[in-house]
Amino acid sequence: MADLSISVHDAEPAARISTPTELERVIRLASEEARARKMLNIIILEAANGNHLSFVVGGDDTVLSFTYGHRNPPYYASRGAQASTHPIMTCYVGLVHHTEFAREYVISFERGLTAVQEFAESGALPQSMEWMET
Repeated sequence: MADLSISVHDAEPAARISTPTELERVIRLASEEARARKMLNIIILEAANGNHLSFVVGGDDTVLSFTYGHRNPPYYASRGAQASTHPIMTCYVGLVHHTEFAREYVISFERGLTAVQEFAESGALPQSMEWMET
């Protein structure tokens, strides 16, 4: 697994992880905290190459977004099964910053977790799921 940093809370330093066990632990703890607070949290994973993957935790569904390290387009979001915008999925980056996602980006947590694990291995755009350019 590539070295990653994971940001779970706003205004706190990112955690450095280097094993699948550490990744699983951080995601599990972030999910439990989000559920306890009754809100969805967006955590951000950064690979050594600068690529970012954001991941919604705390529910049965998730949204992922991917940004290349150069921060220029293209930008990607997970492609959900629904083509509609409603109901909106409301989340909070770092449990603070309000963000909303249309239903067209929502996928199952399990599918999202598979993509996160792939990102952790490669640091590249996961190929295990469909993406929409945003």
